[in-house]
Amino acid sequence: MERWSVQHRVFVVEQFFRNNDSVVTVQRLFRQYFRVGRRGAVPDRNTVLRWVAAFRSTGSVMKKKPPGLLRSVRTAENVDRVRTAVVISPRRSTTRHAVALGDIS
Repeated sequence: MERWSVQHRVFVVEQFFRNNDSVVTVQRLFRQYFRVGRRGAVPDRNTVLRWVAAFRSTGSVMKKKPPGLLRSVRTAENVDRVRTAVVISPRRSTTRHAVALGDIS
């Protein structure tokens, strides 16, 4: 579960622009609006600035998709391909199986 929802992020970015780019004011308003107690968690300075920078560059307050390879689909065909490869060469490493099957470059 994410710590900060979309509603939290949108509120922070809107208040940042409304209040002359003041992080402290945004934190105070956040505490009031979401009824966070004195020791409750509010977004810290770096989080607020990161959300604002993301909004300015992408127009969205959500996280970017993680980099890296996309996961392959687990279908009956793929499961059978892997099973056959392992049965034929049981001593081959997982990485070498993946390369042989074309899953990794």
